[in-house]
Amino acid sequence: MVLDEPLYRRWLEDYQDYVVRPYTMELISGTPHASSKPQDNYKWSREKKELNSRIASCVDRLDGDGVIFVKHMAKHCPLYDFEKDGEANGSTLTLGVDLHIKHKHVLLIRDPVSMLSSWDAASAVHSNSATPNEVGIVHLLSIYSNVKSRSSGNGSICVVDSDDLASDPDTTLGALCNDLDIPFTTQMLSWESGPHECDGPWADWWYSGVHESTGWSSDYARRYQTLDPSLLPAMRASLGAFNFLKQQTHRYINRGPKPETIYEDPRNEHVLVYIGAPGFGRLIPRDFAGVSPWDASVQGGDATWEGK
Repeated sequence: MVLDEPLYRRWLEDYQDYVVRPYTMELISGTPHASSKPQDNYKWSREKKELNSRIASCVDRLDGDGVIFVKHMAKHCPLYDFEKDGEANGSTLTLGVDLHIKHKHVLLIRDPVSMLSSWDAASAVHSNSATPNEVGIVHLLSIYSNVKSRSSGNGSICVVDSDDLASDPDTTLGALCNDLDIPFTTQMLSWESGPHECDGPWADWWYSGVHESTGWSSDYARRYQTLDPSLLPAMRASLGAFNFLKQQTHRYINRGPKPETIYEDPRNEHVLVYIGAPGFGRLIPRDFAGVSPWDASVQGGDATWEGK
């Protein structure tokens, strides 16, 4: 069972004065857009239902054990109650069966340059008004911190890089399924093209590429490698959060040799490194350390020498 951005309508209610969407009033009112296909008209009124009641409806439709996948946008997180795992200020989640629901949170991250470049390509839908809030990567870091800091629950969270998912779906999905305690099947690697019943009513504006696809592909990464200068502020605000979250992915954690094979003293794995000129540097974890592109040793290699 899949729910597609069930907090979108409520988010638009709060932000309709700040963001531009061609379907804002229709989504808020639950009235079909003029361009809506008759068979999709029910999707507009469906969005008026609360998240908790929609989850309860999915549970009632499950045949035995199953998975309910709720796709949220990171910027919708202020409308989510992470202690109760449900819509903030919404009705209590009541189920028609005696069933314990175990929530697992998955964060899908994407390189800010690629993400903003694809955002630029869809500017007709949103007038290119990208802010750090719209990008959502800073919100993803907030979600990560929130879930990890909860006093109740297991605080478990998975981070998946979309580049890893596109380039190596078998390994990436296999690791994710293992974390979620659900079986991995090869059916996850391909699908039929076309729309889906679970698509939100905004699908015609956003999902054309997805509807044309039949499997995972890394081609999208090569399409989005430029960035309009007007989007630089949003990119700068997002890079720090993205770099941290990328380090929480399976691929990053399992890169290279294991720490115990590198350091004679295992405590060296956690050494803090000072980088920068005296008075202008800072202490950072050793795996965060890097060399400035303006460093002469990088530009000319004059820090490389041979000796005995």
